[in-house]
Amino acid sequence: MNESRWQLDGYDFTLALEAMGRDRLPYPLEYRPPRMAHDDDFQRYRQQCARRLRTVFDERLYRALTVLLEPELRVEIYGVHGSQQTTAVGMHAGVAGRVAVLATQLPGRARKSGGDIVLTQLRADQLAPRLVAGLPQVASGRHEPLRARRGDLNAPVYSRHPTQLSPVEDLQRFFRRPRTGTGEITVYPGYTVDTRPTGDGYAFLWLDYSDDGRYLLHNHNTDDFTLTPGPPDEILRQLRSRMEAAHQARTRTRP
Repeated sequence: MNESRWQLDGYDFTLALEAMGRDRLPYPLEYRPPRMAHDDDFQRYRQQCARRLRTVFDERLYRALTVLLEPELRVEIYGVHGSQQTTAVGMHAGVAGRVAVLATQLPGRARKSGGDIVLTQLRADQLAPRLVAGLPQVASGRHEPLRARRGDLNAPVYSRHPTQLSPVEDLQRFFRRPRTGTGEITVYPGYTVDTRPTGDGYAFLWLDYSDDGRYLLHNHNTDDFTLTPGPPDEILRQLRSRMEAAHQARTRTRP
């Protein structure tokens, strides 16, 4: 299958979804049209975007949007990066059979406004590597894997050794370092019609530290978690594992 690619203005993409019967962008994609003083100005802007969309909205784009909006499983990725963590990374992908469609949002004027949407149709087995390649590139962290409890992150420390940190102190010091990136990757079986969480996702997070590198955080329950270094091949392995889990979950619930 040949790869296909479209780049749509944020409002052009919004109109394309309206044509598909949707009134919300799939999470985490978002777009706010420019503010206009009068409704007439907005209607002219809308008509201009609609004319531009009509030049590219063909059967191929329709089929790609169908996969994106009504997939057998979907992947949602949202994070922030940069020295102040103000630059957003947003990707939403759908898989149906052997076909995948990835929607990547380019940076906009502001973090909440969102830029152009790049749609890519590709083979399903190419999706996971493409998603990993779309993350901010950061070296792997150097700390050994650790298992801890969330309750220890803010636990009071009543006595301190003059020369040696306790395990809880060491944990708190690790997580309180400044971060240059934070994000979450979640895989869900099936599709959703709005942006509300569905509670059936398989997720993990990435945490980037400027003095160290990237780590992956895996929640086991509401308190216990594991932190591991996050080189690209490990992110790919974890993503594929969750995609397989979501696929199996969908297979079990299929009538």
